[in-house]
Amino acid sequence: MNLLRDDEKYAVHHGDCITHMMEEMPPQSVDFAVFSPPFPSLFAYTSKPEDIGNSNDLRGEAKVHLRYFYRALARVLKPGRIAVVHVMQIPGLARNGEKGTFDFRGLNIRLGERAGLTYQYDWLYTKNPQAQAIRTHSHKLLFVTLERDRSITCGAMGDYLIKFIAAGDNAVPIDAPQEITREEWIDWAEGAWTWHELRETDTLNTAAAKSEEDTKHICPLQLGVIDRLVRLYSNPGEIVFSPFAGIGSEGYVSLQRGRRFYGCELKPEYHAQALKNLAGAQRKHEANSRTLFDTEAVA
Repeated sequence: MNLLRDDEKYAVHHGDCITHMMEEMPPQSVDFAVFSPPFPSLFAYTSKPEDIGNSNDLRGEAKVHLRYFYRALARVLKPGRIAVVHVMQIPGLARNGEKGTFDFRGLNIRLGERAGLTYQYDWLYTKNPQAQAIRTHSHKLLFVTLERDRSITCGAMGDYLIKFIAAGDNAVPIDAPQEITREEWIDWAEGAWTWHELRETDTLNTAAAKSEEDTKHICPLQLGVIDRLVRLYSNPGEIVFSPFAGIGSEGYVSLQRGRRFYGCELKPEYHAQALKNLAGAQRKHEANSRTLFDTEAVA
């Protein structure tokens, strides 16, 4: 059983990704996975119990959800292939009297390893501290805190891109020519990818996918970040998978880069918008391919 038909470029399953990966998706069917898991207690996406974002107990309920999730992810990844997980550390809520930070990055690494994945590396994606201060109203970043009591101050919280490797040997090298130049790799091999070079606003438009039930905003991954990862860890024609597809950001980039895409999404509004975004991305890719073919034919 194949995940996608030979003539199929993309598909998005509407429903919970954990049961779908465990019971319905073929084992070892994904060439590369890239996604942002819901950040418990920080962003709410739906009111459904399957939504990890509704888990306020980071050390209990959310951990249980993620434990099953990583077991399912390890099942569908091809041997020796890569999953990159985009996470952020979760700050304590002042209204609850919390001052510390929950190590969500570490939790994901531990659960991934227990599921049989190998943690190899993570990139830091830095954030603009002024923009973060305005957006989050964090007292730790404000000038007034700097001048009142510097013991409270902290730097801007960046994101992390955790790289896992599935057990076994990779049967197909990721070596497509002309995908990444040496000059690009010199830049990308830096341990931190910065907001100066990868704009935080470089995301798909989320307005069309919001509903009255949304209690907090959605947070799609930056397209420039996805583009780097897709080119690094997949070959053209391979299947890129996002178990938390949202409005289709990972697929939008993957299709334009000549990959195929499979995703899962629980929320109806996001699922519908993802299909629209993916259809548009595939049209762009086909149009660009025709233009390139015409140019080569003339030459």
